[in-house]
Amino acid sequence: MKKTLLRMEQILIRILRLKEEICLQPKPILQEEEVWLDKYEVTALLRISASSFYRKLKIGKWAEKEIAGRKYYLKSSIIKP
Repeated sequence: MKKTLLRMEQILIRILRLKEEICLQPKPILQEEEVWLDKYEVTALLRISASSFYRKLKIGKWAEKEIAGRKYYLKSSIIKP
């Protein structure tokens, strides 16, 4: 029983040291977060109708991804600085 408790204590100490190391590591500086918009948010942002949205979607080279059957568009690819 005593050996088991000592072993558990060693494991817990090791876990705490690892957590401290993780917390002390410098965090990377993040760039601006990617913002993904669905078609309703894009139409509201650009103040355009649904038909204009589809026309601009054909012409523009917007980055898009699909999640669970819904398409999302990268805001920075829609609005270019």
